[in-house]
Amino acid sequence: MRRKFLTWLLLLVCATFIVTGGLAYMQFNRQAQGRAEQVLTTRLNDLAELISYTNANMRHVEEINNESTLNRTRAVAELLRLNPSFLTNNEALQRICNELGADQLCVADEQGYVIAAAPMSLVGFDLNSHDQSRPFLKCIHRPGEELVQRPRKNAFSGDVIQYAGVSRRDEPGVVQLGFKFMHEQAVRANTAFAALADRFKLGKNGHIIAFNGGALLNGSELSYQTADLLSIPLDKTTRISLADKVFFASAIQKGDIRIIGLLPEEEINVISLESLRQLFISNIWLFIVMFLLVWVLLQKLVLNGLSRINSSLQRITEGYKEERVNVRDTPEFTRLSTGINTMVDSLQAYAEHRRERLQRELTMARSVQDTVLPNQFPAFPDQTSFDLFAARMQAEGVGGDFHDYFMADNEHLCFMLGDVSTTGMPGALFMMRALSVIRSLAASGLTPAELLTEANRVLCENNVTKTRISFFFARLNIKSGVLRFINAGTPQALKCVHGGQFEMMPMRSGTVLAAYKTSIYRECVVQLHPGDRILLYSQGVLKATDAARHPYGATRLQEALKTQTDNVTDLVRGVQMDMRMFTGNKEQSLDSTLLALEFKGKWMQKKDFALKAGDADALYKLTTECEQLLELVFASPLAITEIQGSIADIISTIPEGTDISLALACNEEEAEIRIHYPLTDFNPLYLLPHLSPEHYIFSTNPPLGSTITILKSLA
Repeated sequence: MRRKFLTWLLLLVCATFIVTGGLAYMQFNRQAQGRAEQVLTTRLNDLAELISYTNANMRHVEEINNESTLNRTRAVAELLRLNPSFLTNNEALQRICNELGADQLCVADEQGYVIAAAPMSLVGFDLNSHDQSRPFLKCIHRPGEELVQRPRKNAFSGDVIQYAGVSRRDEPGVVQLGFKFMHEQAVRANTAFAALADRFKLGKNGHIIAFNGGALLNGSELSYQTADLLSIPLDKTTRISLADKVFFASAIQKGDIRIIGLLPEEEINVISLESLRQLFISNIWLFIVMFLLVWVLLQKLVLNGLSRINSSLQRITEGYKEERVNVRDTPEFTRLSTGINTMVDSLQAYAEHRRERLQRELTMARSVQDTVLPNQFPAFPDQTSFDLFAARMQAEGVGGDFHDYFMADNEHLCFMLGDVSTTGMPGALFMMRALSVIRSLAASGLTPAELLTEANRVLCENNVTKTRISFFFARLNIKSGVLRFINAGTPQALKCVHGGQFEMMPMRSGTVLAAYKTSIYRECVVQLHPGDRILLYSQGVLKATDAARHPYGATRLQEALKTQTDNVTDLVRGVQMDMRMFTGNKEQSLDSTLLALEFKGKWMQKKDFALKAGDADALYKLTTECEQLLELVFASPLAITEIQGSIADIISTIPEGTDISLALACNEEEAEIRIHYPLTDFNPLYLLPHLSPEHYIFSTNPPLGSTITILKSLA
């Protein structure tokens, strides 16, 4: 009990642990997804705000830078107005360029050609020849015109340069300055979306991607389809699959810019699994402690008391009548102990009363059995054609086994063995009723099949106890040796051919008696020869057990029957002695009954023949020798002719070429002819309807073949 309770407690704790772990994982997964949604929303909104703030600052910087650039350009134009000689002094121009922090200084005339420059390589450049410089031509024709360009790549040097230009103040023309502004480029690079997005990481392998009017601003190394990314709904976290990977994605729109965040699902699962691992480690210790505490508590408060109660109950069931339960650790156990003791006292008193009553009933039932069942041997002292003996080993109670035998007329012996399903006095009374019905029906001359069919109908009437009878009934013609029998249930029968070993008799197993009123029984027929023996036995023989509860069994029964005996009495007693040696005289729960019969009819003449079907000469020779053999026992010519004709008719119907063996045995009163052939699916009697089935018996034994037995009276 302790082990079973411990096992169930452990299973319950494990089941609770598994359910708790599953619920925790689901909760952690939902929390991780919620965190993922929060991270995506927060990061994208923060990035959008930073971009807006950075763009505003950059516009302010551009305004300051543009104003500074124009002021410097204006200063150069004013210097040229005050001192036109600078146009011819290259060193002075270069110095002015350096002092203003410019990278290029150009002065163009009214035609748009550069007439002075620093560096000097720009002298002669036509402003109208390039898209970048062409817009400054309007400063020539519009006095006071000023222009500042956004930084762009120079077509010649490849550098990013911002140009500013103003109208000359001394004469028509334009003054132009170019600034690389490396620090401004650095600022722009740092404030570009790609640089800003790198500061907002989404896990280890997450991505932030932006589109401006459908054009990708960053993430050019990604292999995801643009259409898939743009299909992500705004302001909502969704689960999508991109390039065989699953992401949680969210998107926001800020003006023309759409920002998309991708967070791998596997990273969310890692977070959930890590949380679950930590919970598992903490919970497993908690469950271990809880298990031990519950086990110790139950062990102390419940199991110890139950174990002591079970121990006392075990001794009570083993027969210790003075044993009583005395467990009073708690009020509940005290009440339980008192109740059990009261119940045990009542059961013992009832059992004693029941035992005395049952003992009286068993004594009466044994008396009925001993009175009704025949036990005088030899059973029929004046009969020399057979010998019969029966014996019963009674169980500790009154079992249901019974046997009987009687002469139905001068030529037929009836013997039977049965087992009544109800024990005690009701079973004994039902047995008496069954024997009375069968004896009265046997005297009426019914065949065994008709007898059992009618007996079953009678026994089914008023069968209020629902008693059943497993029954074996046989009728032997003591002159011819023909045995007709029916097996209705479990009793078994063995047959021993003279000088051989016992083997199971081929038979049909019918319905037990008194079960169904409409049951119909079919008889089996075997031919006994002098020296053949029949043994009937009940199930109690096979089910007898030794001290280790091993059954006696059919194998040991066969071994016991191998001992050769002179008569059936010694045969039965030998089996009983072997059973007692096996069981050690241990009381059995079932009766064991044995009934043995030996047929002792004698033949005066016997002879065997062999021939092939279709061989007319062999058939003529066979019938001639049969005639000679029958004449030796003084058979009448009419009987000889009839037997010869029957043999010839049967053999002539068997397919040509079939091997046939024929055995003839006869005395002064009767003759037996057995015709055997190796076919199992051919019965010549179907083709010879004039042959009476009472004297011509067909039997088959696959795969050995078929046999037709002819029984003919010679008297």
